[in-house]
Amino acid sequence: MIVSVDHGNKSVKTPNFLFTSGIIVSEDKPALNVDYIFWDGKYYTLTEKRISYLRDKTKDDRFYVLTLFAIAYELRHKQIPESLDPVDITLLVGLPPAHYGRQHAGFESYFLRKRETVDFEFCGEYRSIRISKVVSYTQALAAAITKFSDLKNYGVSYIIDIGGFTVDVLKLRNGRPDLEVMESFEKGVITLYNSITSKCNSQFDRLLEDCDIDEVIRSEPTMLPGEVQLLIRSMADEFLNEFYNFLREHGIDVRTSKCVFAGGGSILLRSMIERGGKVAFPVFIDDIHANAVGYMLLYQSEVKANGR
Repeated sequence: MIVSVDHGNKSVKTPNFLFTSGIIVSEDKPALNVDYIFWDGKYYTLTEKRISYLRDKTKDDRFYVLTLFAIAYELRHKQIPESLDPVDITLLVGLPPAHYGRQHAGFESYFLRKRETVDFEFCGEYRSIRISKVVSYTQALAAAITKFSDLKNYGVSYIIDIGGFTVDVLKLRNGRPDLEVMESFEKGVITLYNSITSKCNSQFDRLLEDCDIDEVIRSEPTMLPGEVQLLIRSMADEFLNEFYNFLREHGIDVRTSKCVFAGGGSILLRSMIERGGKVAFPVFIDDIHANAVGYMLLYQSEVKANGR
């Protein structure tokens, strides 16, 4: 079975599922009716409080357990029955363009774990799996693949994948990567959340969560007072303007370049990007699952090309 997982700093995505990159560990079974995994003598549940940014996600088991959740959800989605015999998993994952060369071998090994059988309980179901193969790809490029039929018509374009903590920027020529620009910057929306949370706490003595900020940016109903909403919108505008200037310093002028925005951060900020009028030719990949879907498309293409 093939399972594709996009390990974001803000959320974990498969082609079919999305959940926050947050986890709680306990010695006791959760009392509430929530999804849980029992593995290696401990209970794990998901939480909306995301893990603090990890440049190297292999430092502990948290992203491994989040991957077990992703696999369990996909097994349930495909109606794979419980079995004592392990299900062989081909795991597709991704890394930011600038981190890929240094980290991909260790990232693959982190999940592969010598191809040992892994037994765990998922919400009362017994699961046995063996991750027999791990293939890693480049984020942003994977998202671009989902729109290749459109991007191949652009002589030059830039994929700008705004994620939780990183922004991946990749130059394309007729939809294919140009290694002249292949960068990852630590300027994702988590940095915006942190700035807003800190300023709202100091100015208005209010502790905000990410979802509070999301509601204001998306113009959704909110309980926050007008002064807090104004601050959030103002800081989001400032964040985007600083981001455009940062891109210009790296040779990308959003006023003249074909910019293709991907990632959860781009989806969140889309209306502000469009209303701001600073980006001349914005194109949006609206599917937050795009990288996970792209990993699958790339793998299927490789299998087809190799005849197996």
